Amino acid sequence: MPGDQPRKNMVFYRSEDAVSLDDDGMMSPPDITPAVYKTHDLSPMADGNKVTVLFKGDGPDGFSLVHSWFGANFQLPRHSHSADCLYYVLSGEISMGNRVMTAGDGFFVAQDAVYAYIAGPSGAEVLEFRSATSFDMKVADKTAEQWRPIIEAAVANHDAWVRQ
Repeated sequence: MPGDQPRKNMVFYRSEDAVSLDDDGMMSPPDITPAVYKTHDLSPMADGNKVTVLFKGDGPDGFSLVHSWFGANFQLPRHSHSADCLYYVLSGEISMGNRVMTAGDGFFVAQDAVYAYIAGPSGAEVLEFRSATSFDMKVADKTAEQWRPIIEAAVANHDAWVRQ
């Protein structure tokens, strides 16, 4: 049809060209309660995760693929996203409650469902598949007390994360 953009039948991407999730802007910054910042120094967490956008399709409903690396014992706060996501564990392990997932395992989280996980003792690498190129992160852990174990794990593991 006149004026329609031609459809790309194949698109290639290279991991070396991936940009950080923060730099890409695909995910809006999480809204963390000021009380958490006033009580805890969140900076040790920064070295415990590296999240990059491997692929980002066209338009808001395009496919996206994100690679996440988490250092040993990294803990995510309870949170949700505004888009469905299919997760695949590439290496290491993650724990969600009493369920442990290792390489080759995965899980699906519907939009707005609250979840969290903890990377295993050797860390984890996870792929995140979405049919969205823009989404948010709503943090459900609102109190400084809820963040205490997350920050304690970051402080305890920070030196090991930096060495990796």
